[in-house]
Amino acid sequence: MREARKKLIPHWGLGVLVAFVYALIIGSPALFDPVAGEGVAFLFSGPLGLGFAYFSFSVSRHSTPSFSQLFDGFSYFLKAFLAFLCQTFFIVVGILFLVFPGIYIALGLTFTFIVMADRPSLTFSECLSESWRLSQGNRLKILGLQLRFFLWYVLGLFCLGVGMLLVLPWHQVTQVELYSALKAQQSSE
Repeated sequence: MREARKKLIPHWGLGVLVAFVYALIIGSPALFDPVAGEGVAFLFSGPLGLGFAYFSFSVSRHSTPSFSQLFDGFSYFLKAFLAFLCQTFFIVVGILFLVFPGIYIALGLTFTFIVMADRPSLTFSECLSESWRLSQGNRLKILGLQLRFFLWYVLGLFCLGVGMLLVLPWHQVTQVELYSALKAQQSSE
């Protein structure tokens, strides 16, 4: 978390802008028409999640992040949408089986869009599988990270929601940092 925060320091303003637009596109259509808005959010969540992963990789790897990276996921629209659809389906089915399987599945699929951004030649199902493989034996570490950020999101919510816009890019870059560390650790074994 500390390393991600350091890398994000020169890009906080841009990160907040990316988070704001991401939240606006995903959240605001439902305010006007709950049914159609949820459909729009569902349709765009995958490509925008992939775009956020591109942005986060740029920050993490000290390259120049840009606002337009948020929309780069639309170049792989079908792949990102299918990955999000499968991810959501598996998590919902897991939740129906007493919540804990859903949490276990969600932790296993945490890196799906990060894998997709890092290795664009993989199919959506290979990205899901790679995320699952990479999280094997690391789910408690991933859960600990998610719980820490959950507390930051709650704190951000108490700041009239504006604080969440600071937490979201930090969380995304931290997940890329964890992905990179786990990937390096597994390749050295």
